[in-house]
Amino acid sequence: MIISLYCLLYLVPSLVLNQMQFFHIKKAMHDKAVILSDKDYYFAGEYALKKLKLAFLRLLIEFGAFVFWIIGGIKWLNISVLQFGGMGNNLSCVLIVLGFLIISQLFVLPLSYYTTMVLDKKYGFSTQSHTLFFLDFLKSNALIILFGGMILYLLVFTIHNFVMWWFWGALLIYLVIILINFIYPTMIAPLFNTFTPLNDSELQSRIEDLMRKVGFRSSGIFVMDASKRDGRLNAYFGGFGKSKRVVLFDTLLDKVSNDGLIAILGHELGHFKHKDILFNTFLSGIFIFAIFFVVGQLPNELFSGLGLNKNAGNLIILLILFSPVLSFLFLPIIGYFSRKAEYQADAFGSSLSSKRSLAEALVRLVNENKSFPSSHPAYIFFYYTHPPLLQRLKALDYEP
Repeated sequence: MIISLYCLLYLVPSLVLNQMQFFHIKKAMHDKAVILSDKDYYFAGEYALKKLKLAFLRLLIEFGAFVFWIIGGIKWLNISVLQFGGMGNNLSCVLIVLGFLIISQLFVLPLSYYTTMVLDKKYGFSTQSHTLFFLDFLKSNALIILFGGMILYLLVFTIHNFVMWWFWGALLIYLVIILINFIYPTMIAPLFNTFTPLNDSELQSRIEDLMRKVGFRSSGIFVMDASKRDGRLNAYFGGFGKSKRVVLFDTLLDKVSNDGLIAILGHELGHFKHKDILFNTFLSGIFIFAIFFVVGQLPNELFSGLGLNKNAGNLIILLILFSPVLSFLFLPIIGYFSRKAEYQADAFGSSLSSKRSLAEALVRLVNENKSFPSSHPAYIFFYYTHPPLLQRLKALDYEP
């Protein structure tokens, strides 16, 4: 029954959308090139098709992992951990969940490796070394064990000691997410990348002037060594409160003019001005409470049917296993509000520079990142948090 629901609500719709996008791009590759040159247009389409093939394979691997856990994997993990004994119920549950998280990562590690170290390198995107790839994997798992273990212990304690554990558990995780946003720029991100103050007084002055116009207070403007992993371009405003900072990818500085950078950052400041980050945090909270509520209503018969005790560890594992299903159903809501916010941010960003400057910067990003400019409407509806570039350019009165 559980596996059937997973297939009906998540796996089959995801595979169908994947194939619709695949055939849409394959057909569009024979149309006249837009935004990109003829050569880059075909290159971007070819890369997009290969990524979709990998996404198809990833869905099947995730389904295989889901079936493994449901038909006996969770029970095996319980037996493996509990056979040591003497650890206490709470600690045993934490170790069960940590084991689940680490093993789940191992299921998709070969595909992640192929995507980054083979496909992305072949198409000139990935600059990551083999050592750095596995070092990132080890660092991520160390964070899961250290900080994730502490958070899991609090969550396990909540489940075991509160009748409405799903409410208090959801509140705990929601607060943890907010805390992570505060500490990510200064404590977590530097574990993976080096951040150096911007060494361009003219650009720094222009950015600071831009931030003053909208009342954005930053702890600094930093350049991130993104090029050691990837050649694609990006920039973002990270953090909450006093930890807020402007982060520019070093690849962006090499490829986009100062006017283009100001236009891009003006767009990002539009999100700050319209409080989009707060709204997205609110939406995340709704999702977290929804998934906790659903798992909180699971009957005892479900656990007994799987040969499991209804303890905190097994509840959390089922919560994680079910989260892609609810997340998929939630995607169109998130996408709708996100795409709407992007149009508003474009309008605001262009008012701080010009429509043309922002439009040309967006075109530059697409050309450098080799993003295929056409997608199936259904795929956009479910997965796109940004409107297609052609629609954004039209709203900016720009003809590519």
